[in-house]
Amino acid sequence: MRFIEHIIEPIKLLLAWQSSDEKHRTRYIVAELNRVGNEINLIYLVNTEDFHKAQSRGFESYPAFQDINKVHDNVLNAFMRRLPPRTRGDFSQYLEGLRLKPETQLSDLALLGYSGAKLPSDGFSIIHPFNNVGGACELLIEAAGFRHIKKNNNVEIKIDDPVIFSKEFNETTQEEAINITADGKHIGYVNRGLIPTFNDWIDKKRIARAWVEKMNGAPGRPTAYVYVKISAII
Repeated sequence: MRFIEHIIEPIKLLLAWQSSDEKHRTRYIVAELNRVGNEINLIYLVNTEDFHKAQSRGFESYPAFQDINKVHDNVLNAFMRRLPPRTRGDFSQYLEGLRLKPETQLSDLALLGYSGAKLPSDGFSIIHPFNNVGGACELLIEAAGFRHIKKNNNVEIKIDDPVIFSKEFNETTQEEAINITADGKHIGYVNRGLIPTFNDWIDKKRIARAWVEKMNGAPGRPTAYVYVKISAII
């Protein structure tokens, strides 16, 4: 088990939304959670293409903050309800599942970013963008689309398979993408919210190594996670 050794404290996080329609599984970036002093606010990205596409697929708002034209203050507690409480008896095991050491000190905002804060009851998730990180860091990312790729191509991978990332144009979404290949097999894509960061890391050759770290999910809904080591800017 590889752990995240360098915690990157976020200044902002991205709120993504995904339709429940199996034909339209793109995750759209619909809002930002921004640190302003000691508070966290939420602002909807109403003027972006992603927001308009999400609306066309049925997105309205995050239920707790329904006014899309307002800057919502003090939103952190509402989003922390998506995570188990730190007082729970198995919280250390939860952190280990995220490849965070139980003794790791990190803020609630950082925990949201590293966890993804997904719930089975809705299509929302949180993305840590890791933008403007000059030092070394590590992250655990899900290979987006792995379930469908495995189903259609019967892809078999195993823990510790080496992983590489490459830029490509995704014909399905008609957008730039970062392809994830494990042991020579296509297993998915980097989350859309991380594409600008991974483009920069690829261009600057900062991706030191990456491996298949864990595989979760029911047999019909498998997920694959990749541990990535990023080198510092020299």
